[in-house]
Amino acid sequence: MISILYVIAAFGGGAFAAAIGGTQAFIFTGIFSIAGGAAAMAGATEASGVLLNYFAFGPFFGPHIAFAAGAAASAYAKKKGLMENGADCAYQTWSFNEPSVLIVAGIFGVIGCLVKELVMANLFAGTISPRLVTDLPGITVFLSGILARLLFGGKLRTGTEYLSKGKALATTILIGITFSIITGGFYVAAVAADVPVEAFGGNYHVICFGIAAIGLTFAVLGQPFFGCHHILIIAAEAVVQCYNTTGNLYLALVVSVVFGTISALLCDFETKWINSGTDSHIDGPAFAILIMTFVVNACFPVL
Repeated sequence: MISILYVIAAFGGGAFAAAIGGTQAFIFTGIFSIAGGAAAMAGATEASGVLLNYFAFGPFFGPHIAFAAGAAASAYAKKKGLMENGADCAYQTWSFNEPSVLIVAGIFGVIGCLVKELVMANLFAGTISPRLVTDLPGITVFLSGILARLLFGGKLRTGTEYLSKGKALATTILIGITFSIITGGFYVAAVAADVPVEAFGGNYHVICFGIAAIGLTFAVLGQPFFGCHHILIIAAEAVVQCYNTTGNLYLALVVSVVFGTISALLCDFETKWINSGTDSHIDGPAFAILIMTFVVNACFPVL
């Protein structure tokens, strides 16, 4: 059970993230994800728990608090006429000198905290069934984006297409395949080489997620970086859980590639269907992650 102090911290975390930019806050999520995973590998269990549970996925930079609040702040700022593109989650909204924007962000930080800890954790964290498990920050980020759209944006569906076309779709598929190959292939190659992968401490997917999240630094700097955390985290979850269940390295790699590629396509679908406007941002990667985490755990539950 979370304390009132934790909820208060979530208010501050939401406002802080919106002030520095939701995407920038998410990059910090990646930094602390890798730091926490590395600490676990080094045997520093307590340090890993603090880095992951309170920094990366807690009130400071938890995506359900920080990124979601940044997205909501941009949507609110667009509604108030302060910015043209309410889907720009990298915008540092302190620069508007409009206190209500940061207050809205803080409120969404609290909403994200409460939804994840009190609702999703009691539904989709294995409490009902080990096969009914999803990524709690991911599903909360997605629902928070829908709430912001309904409150501050326009219609829920903004696109007229369901997927990219031609070479754009082919590129998305190829990225899904190749990024999954390196994610799953690294793991199975390590197992085959007798590398003690148990040293990951169950955090291989967190480390892969962190690598992709830090990569968004290039997007903030204006480069056309392909956001790929929805591919890497699913490919990593799939390869680890499939291998743990079947003991077959080749099957684990195939499952990793298939699931990672489907995740890439789900994100593309969501982006074209409901995240193609400028009123607000409803996160495509979160949509893909929440669905594919359900799929991974339905096929290979962590018992």
